[in-house]
Amino acid sequence: MSVIAPNIASLLALLAYDIKNPSGKILPDRRVKKHFKFSTDDVQQASSGGFFWRETTGFLLIGQGHSQQHKGDHVIAIRGTNTLADAVTDITAHSKSNDSGSLVHTGFQTTFESFRDGLADYLDKPEVLNSTGIIHCVGHSLGGALATLVANWVKTTYNKTVYLYTFGCPRVGYKDFAIKSSARIDKVYRCVHGSDPVPKVPVWPFCHVHINGSEYVPVREQGLSPKAHSMETAPGYVHTTNYEQWDDMYSQVAGSMYQRVVLNYENRLQTTYSSHWADKIAAALMTLIIDGGGTGLIAAIQAGGTTIATAYDLMARFVCDLANTVGFEEQLKGLLGHMIVFAGKPAITVIKYTFSFIKWVFNITLDRLNNQARNAMKNV
Repeated sequence: MSVIAPNIASLLALLAYDIKNPSGKILPDRRVKKHFKFSTDDVQQASSGGFFWRETTGFLLIGQGHSQQHKGDHVIAIRGTNTLADAVTDITAHSKSNDSGSLVHTGFQTTFESFRDGLADYLDKPEVLNSTGIIHCVGHSLGGALATLVANWVKTTYNKTVYLYTFGCPRVGYKDFAIKSSARIDKVYRCVHGSDPVPKVPVWPFCHVHINGSEYVPVREQGLSPKAHSMETAPGYVHTTNYEQWDDMYSQVAGSMYQRVVLNYENRLQTTYSSHWADKIAAALMTLIIDGGGTGLIAAIQAGGTTIATAYDLMARFVCDLANTVGFEEQLKGLLGHMIVFAGKPAITVIKYTFSFIKWVFNITLDRLNNQARNAMKNV
């Protein structure tokens, strides 16, 4: 059972974009053709968009393995976000239960449900159902999020060997989904550019699969930039992942928002608008809430399926109350100071401990991150 090489996996993710409005033949790169064959008959339609506007387009392409390494395998390649409708889907950060009962992004799950039956028709074919080959799920951006849901569903429903490959994938679901999917899916290859803002959204309580696992980082530049999300335009995942083996690519343990971090206000100007500081600030917020006895609040948010806006309202009220508790003022001041600099407003030095000020700091921090991610997804 062979893993798809990084250079082939990224080409498959790129190929999925060609099926938005399929006409004529699918023309994969010769390196892809060496291992997999495709047909326009195996293009699945899906709908994406907000609650009042949904667009139906080609989303999913299925290929059959024929090389020595992949004979009997099947690859499911899902395209990413390259229309306004898709971008709206990505920032509609509500949650709903997925097929196995865990909370995931509403837009992702609704889009998945729109092509699930068609995918089931393919997987129920005797030659697929009885095959012992691997089901490879591949995608970039929104395609990576959908590939994650597909991989989880295929494993749960068909108990197949499933490998997942994502590039610039946003967070898909809450911690419960991330933990269970990480345990179910046989192998996960999550590739990110260090400066890609999309893997940083939706913000907590959403988490990545593979939770607390490794991520592959072919470009380690840290300053967040929308252009780092592209598949082809420099740096472009299809160029930076030109490796024959995953072990040849730099990998690291993904930053965890559950590591203990306490920030000193006097060091706030060291903050940069980067992936590193996005993770560090998120961890510092979790640390403050846990130190203040808020583990119940964190658990309630994870279990309740609230919107991101509601979650951060609740956390703002909690840390506002902490400001009047002995021993927490400096910790809160350090957190807010670093968030303000991260949000691009270093000139603001007066810290207030009112709910309105704390909520404002939370909002400007999230807005900067979300705006960058939104621009990145619109320009795929």
